[in-house]
Amino acid sequence: MSESADPEDQYPLYPRGMLRRHGLLDAHDLADYLPDWSETQLREEFRRGLDAIGGSAEFVLEQNLGLDGGETVLRVHGLPLLLSDDRWNFQVLAPPELLRPLAEAMRALRDRRP
Repeated sequence: MSESADPEDQYPLYPRGMLRRHGLLDAHDLADYLPDWSETQLREEFRRGLDAIGGSAEFVLEQNLGLDGGETVLRVHGLPLLLSDDRWNFQVLAPPELLRPLAEAMRALRDRRP
């Protein structure tokens, strides 16, 4: 795999290039929709929430992975979503029309747990 010539794909600007290419520069952060949740809770419940809104058949648009994790841009219900997941950080960025139902589903799943 060749390295990108886009300066926004290089540290310290990375992953700004991915965000720009997929229209996510103004995306919202899932953590802002679930402010009382820890990063660990977000990481643990994200996939279940995605499944609950029917997003489990997502399509990978772009991915940059390393030994400790990385960034993946998915298409979920026709909208882009950036998942940044490594051992130091977990972040989900997407348009609000995708994050609202995702956060509601994650909250409902947590509330149903004994």
